[in-house]
Amino acid sequence: MKWALLLVVSLVIALAVPVAAMPSMDGEFTLGGDWPTPAGIGPNDRGPWVAELQTALNEAGFRAGDPDGNFGRSTLAAVYAFQKVHDLSRDGIFRLEHWNLLDEQLEVPGDAPEDTRIEVDLGRQVLYLIEQDAVSMVLPISSANGGTYRNLSGSVVRATTPEGSYEFYRKVDGWRISYLGGLYRPFYFSGGYAIHGSGSVPPYPASHGCIRVEMWDMDFLAPQLELGMPVYVYGARDERSSIVPSRPPTDDEIAASRFAVGFGRASPR
Repeated sequence: MKWALLLVVSLVIALAVPVAAMPSMDGEFTLGGDWPTPAGIGPNDRGPWVAELQTALNEAGFRAGDPDGNFGRSTLAAVYAFQKVHDLSRDGIFRLEHWNLLDEQLEVPGDAPEDTRIEVDLGRQVLYLIEQDAVSMVLPISSANGGTYRNLSGSVVRATTPEGSYEFYRKVDGWRISYLGGLYRPFYFSGGYAIHGSGSVPPYPASHGCIRVEMWDMDFLAPQLELGMPVYVYGARDERSSIVPSRPPTDDEIAASRFAVGFGRASPR
């Protein structure tokens, strides 16, 4: 009888707790509210803090997927890209001290003659989609691992990703199966080298030479790409400054420069 009474009392207390006291996904949870910020958020975590992180990553230019509160593969890939851009440890754990970095606007790697282009930084292992001279998205990549393999003719060659200034010249809207494996929606920029979707995109170089991106990222990226679009690849052996030509000055900049020179001349005596 005593245990039955205790059970009834416990149920009454539980029902009396207001719903607002529980973290929820419907707007009652707010950043900086009563729920302490976790020290780290990582794979397989769930809850409103994960949804908050997904939203913040998406807004900052990293593709974390739908803010559903589940830390899955797309969120992990976005965290990897975030860590690579900010030169952090690539462990997939988003830490408390890094929230303020999400408020920083992504900087364009540098000037280029074209306002819209793809830049691939092999050192950081990221791809920049640049539109109208602004970074619209950063995707994690995996490029050549530097190991050796046998090519189609049977010769032993070293896995390298070509660096330089290129343009997309061929695409396949679907799968292309080569002797080295499958390439999902590849866009070719140099010989048989392409940017393509893959089921294996670790946070380090792992390919035979192509630039791998996640499958869902390739589905996002492919409609943004066009044949003839400029592609700059650098960062493993060559610095960006040796690959990307300087942007020529605009007419307004030339006029302003001439005005400044003329204004600075000494007056005749």
